[in-house]
Amino acid sequence: MMSTPNQTQLRRDRPLCHRMMVVTCGLTVCFSAVVWRLYDLHLKKGPQLAEEASKKFREDRVLPAQRGSIKDHSDRYLAYDEEVYELRTDRVHLHDVRSISPNLARIRGVTQKELTRTMSDEQILKSYHAHVAEALSVKLGGTVDAMLEKVTSKRQIEVLTHNMNDDQAKEWREHLANLFVKGIYVKPAVRRHYPMDNRLALIIGGTEEGKGGVQGIESAFEDTLRGVPGSVCVEHDKYGRELLLYRGDIQEPVHGKDVHLTIDLQMQDAVDAIVAQAQATYRPNKIMAVVTEVATGSVLAMSFLPGHDRNEPGDTNWKNLTIYEPYEPGSTFKVVAFTAALDQRKMGPDERFDCHWGHYTDQVLKVSLKDVSSMGTVTAREAFAKSSNIATYKVFKRVGQDMYLNYVKRFGFGQKTGISLSGESRGYINDGHWSNTTYSRFPMGYEVNVTPLQMAMAYGAIANGGILMKPRLVDRIVTDGGRQITQVPPEAVGQVCTGKTAGLMRDLLKGVVDHGTGTRAQLEGIEVAGKTGTSQRYDHEMIVGKNKDGSLKKGGYRKDQWITSFAGFAPANDPKIVCVVVLDNPHAPDPADIGGGKVAAPIFAEIVAETLKQLSIRPQRPLALKGAAE
Repeated sequence: MMSTPNQTQLRRDRPLCHRMMVVTCGLTVCFSAVVWRLYDLHLKKGPQLAEEASKKFREDRVLPAQRGSIKDHSDRYLAYDEEVYELRTDRVHLHDVRSISPNLARIRGVTQKELTRTMSDEQILKSYHAHVAEALSVKLGGTVDAMLEKVTSKRQIEVLTHNMNDDQAKEWREHLANLFVKGIYVKPAVRRHYPMDNRLALIIGGTEEGKGGVQGIESAFEDTLRGVPGSVCVEHDKYGRELLLYRGDIQEPVHGKDVHLTIDLQMQDAVDAIVAQAQATYRPNKIMAVVTEVATGSVLAMSFLPGHDRNEPGDTNWKNLTIYEPYEPGSTFKVVAFTAALDQRKMGPDERFDCHWGHYTDQVLKVSLKDVSSMGTVTAREAFAKSSNIATYKVFKRVGQDMYLNYVKRFGFGQKTGISLSGESRGYINDGHWSNTTYSRFPMGYEVNVTPLQMAMAYGAIANGGILMKPRLVDRIVTDGGRQITQVPPEAVGQVCTGKTAGLMRDLLKGVVDHGTGTRAQLEGIEVAGKTGTSQRYDHEMIVGKNKDGSLKKGGYRKDQWITSFAGFAPANDPKIVCVVVLDNPHAPDPADIGGGKVAAPIFAEIVAETLKQLSIRPQRPLALKGAAE
């Protein structure tokens, strides 16, 4: 039989039970709060917090793609990427108190525990940033305030200095280590290097960070040269050392392709030297020379002065004058009227024209023409050789305005050649609003603007059987370390005239050099064909009178300034190369010595002789036999 509870004892134990219940409830509530907090941190917010923590030690590292190289025709480097180093800030490490505290403790000569006990996190950051800024200013030369602005920047990375070599990078690493600086790192980078400095500068072009190619081949072939960067995710420990076991998947970069030009540097240097000598002799405002290959339209050399200085970008010429700077060609343009007349059978090469002994006036249009050489009735061959303006005008009249303009456009004038360079001018042709003087001046190379390259391609068409070629500046594209080669094929633009007409024009041009105005373009053992050009220079700033409103009227031809040129090809009977030389306002002790035949023709001869020599094109017959025959 069970005993009944002792009521007195129950009364005594009741407070204890109450306390036990309160404690039990309290423990239950506390345990529930801990469980909830653990749930919140590990399950609900866990992934987010883990991501935020890992960001401090994780870096998505870009694997830069190597930009393709630019080489000349003989594989000489003209532009390539080289490895350099740059000094960068790392915002995560610079603002991580736990990471920088050991370094600041070393700097102050105290323990880390003492440092964190005596300084707040904000004070630690401020003190460390001041130390880093001072350490940077000592070597970089800037003010401490300027460096502090970089160190405390909100940007993830600030680049402090570029293009360091191996020795400079080593020196910086030692400097940072000795001063216990963390958060400033020496990192590898890539710089575009141009080993030839200013040679071919505007043809090769240049690059700008974030923009890629900005001029020349660098710009025109940006998609070919530019690679695709890769990436890899890496993790660091608290000391900034990479944890290789946690390296993520690597996406390999795709490197750019190499571009090989048609220009050979040795030939280009030879042409540059001849152009520089001519510049020193005649002191023109500008001088330009272009050499192309007849069969393919390949550009073999492209030289001009003033040139471009990469070291003085703010005070230098930024224009490739051979494609950008149009000029009034003068008599070199007479090939258009004669080609049109021969091709349309409006005349024959031996047909005779009355040149009126050098003075002629058209009674209908009331325009007058003069010839330098006083001639009576001569054949078309002789008139062309002596550059008769009167005969050219009569030839043009037989062709007619519409047909003449048709041939002007067939030759490619008034339109871009399509060369693989930016900044090309289309020139100018008057194809609509003709005055009386236009009829007498246009066929002689006035009221028309052409570039040296346009003129070279036009003469190339005559040398090439009447076929106009597109200028070819890139020979091949090379990828995969040279295992894949893509040739850039020659491209014909159109047929200017028949092959027969082209042959007749070659004979006429050969006559100019043999016994006409271009005898100073002759070469021993090699027949040359070409045409001289001398035009009065148009000055846009010359004051010629006043307008109706009283303002100054500007623009006119100077009687004492000239543009001299020579365009031609060699060998005449089997043309291989075309050359055009243009001088804007050359100077000579005797003004009578200024002319296409006296100034430009000898320069042309030098360039052609050197080019044929480098192409191993020998004289067409032994010089000893030539002398014996004479």
